Amino acid sequence: MEVSECDEKEGGTMRITNNMISDRSLFNIQQSLNRIAKLNDKLSSGKEVQYPSDDAVIATRASNISSRLRELEQYKRNVDHVNNFVQSYDTTLQELSSVYQRIKELMVEGANGTNSVDERNAIATELKALKEHLVEIANTRIGDEYIFGGARSDLKPVDENGNIVTPMEADVKRKVNALGYSISYGVTVYDAFTLNNGKTAFSTIDDAINALYQGDEKKLSEISLKEIGVLANSVMEQFANVGSTSRMVEMISSRIDDLQVFNTEYLSKEQDADLTKVLTDLSMQQSVLNAALKSASMAIQKTLVDFIG
Repeated sequence: MEVSECDEKEGGTMRITNNMISDRSLFNIQQSLNRIAKLNDKLSSGKEVQYPSDDAVIATRASNISSRLRELEQYKRNVDHVNNFVQSYDTTLQELSSVYQRIKELMVEGANGTNSVDERNAIATELKALKEHLVEIANTRIGDEYIFGGARSDLKPVDENGNIVTPMEADVKRKVNALGYSISYGVTVYDAFTLNNGKTAFSTIDDAINALYQGDEKKLSEISLKEIGVLANSVMEQFANVGSTSRMVEMISSRIDDLQVFNTEYLSKEQDADLTKVLTDLSMQQSVLNAALKSASMAIQKTLVDFIG
């Protein structure tokens, strides 16, 4: 009759068979190997929790923080993009203001009735050069985008003759969102180069040049000079708006930086492993494994000897 491995002896005690000892030894070795494998994963990755099965609560929290960090990175890119434009507007409008000021000075000089024909022609020549420079300013780009293009930043705002080609419907500010803030930014060609009556800085310069050739000081002083003054004031208003946007961008950027630092530290506390503790645990588990292997070797070897004998 076959004897069961778990047959009980008289008195109710369990009979421990050789197979039970072997199976238990192998189980303990396997468990120790699993623990060592997990500790090696922590050591190589530097993370306490890698999978939801390790700790569902911490894994979920870490996933949410990581998502928040990705969101902040996108906000940072948006703000940096706006900041590039704001800085470009800052320098470009300063240059534009200087050009308008020089044009104004030339018109004042040209309106002087004592100028000779050669002097008026010389002033007209400089005004032509300044008009060409204004065209270059109007077509300033950052990468592939024209900063004065409004909603159509892919189109050159002004052609080589000083004609505005940006459609009127593109005369809008652009917007980006960051941390719940809606940032409106942008100066269009209509903001900095046109008058309320529809005339442009370029046509005003053309009129001034024609007035100089014709010796019409009255037209130069009463019309062209006033128009360039209005354009210069408009640039200063836009410059103030750009400054306000710049301060807002700086505030939001600083806030994003603070949140990135906070969330990165929070994620580290939640997810990063204590490497000193991991190394200590790994050393201990290695000792446990060695002891288990030694014990199993002795038990299995003894069983085999007995079986052979």
